[in-house]
Amino acid sequence: MNTEYKIKLIILFNHIALIIGIIYASPIWLLLTFIGWIAFGKLGGEVGLHRYFSHKSFKTSIWKERMLLVLGIFNCFGSPIMWVGVHRKHHIKSDTDEDPHGNQAIWRVWLTFWKPFNIEMKYFADLLRDNWQKNIHKHYFKILIGTYIILALVDWRIPVFLISISSVISFHSAGMVNSLCHKYGYRNFDTKDTSTNNTWVNYITLGSGLHNNHHAAPTSWTTKTKPSEIDFSGWLVKILLKEKL
Repeated sequence: MNTEYKIKLIILFNHIALIIGIIYASPIWLLLTFIGWIAFGKLGGEVGLHRYFSHKSFKTSIWKERMLLVLGIFNCFGSPIMWVGVHRKHHIKSDTDEDPHGNQAIWRVWLTFWKPFNIEMKYFADLLRDNWQKNIHKHYFKILIGTYIILALVDWRIPVFLISISSVISFHSAGMVNSLCHKYGYRNFDTKDTSTNNTWVNYITLGSGLHNNHHAAPTSWTTKTKPSEIDFSGWLVKILLKEKL
């Protein structure tokens, strides 16, 4: 089975786990989901995979870099190398037929049922120089599934609420950004693509909806350009990760 179908199966499994988990939801388990979303979705995904590994928007220590890399595994979107390659090509080919998730129906983009595409090695060649990246890419599914099983042996609700449900939240947060924030909202910058800032998406995702700001300055560690705009992930970078120059 190829990588694409493995990822789709994991996404499907996590949605089924969400439905089952709802039956057993309680404040303590929902708190675990919130922790998972912040750790894996915001730190591992938005900060790590997106702002750090894709765009090199800030410098941090090697051990914090490794932490972001590991947290990014449990975003459940595939290996970091794959994620970075897709995202970098999206920026270079944004809103063209070569964009991995551009010029397609909203439902396709939201649910990652993208039309077939290729990601050339030039989009992730730099990551191949890092043995951590290569090993995680090679053993990604083993690490993800193995960790899930170990946690389930303690209590099956731990991986369901910590990993599955938090990853579903991250999945639909990314879906909103990739689809709605290329169609609806306001623009602070006249970029060559159709990226927009969507206030409601930004509130729901805690700062990922300032998409026009991001496309205008992808190497910036923050997407906030106005006092009224919020960027929780940028705040995390500033107080926890960014090296003081």
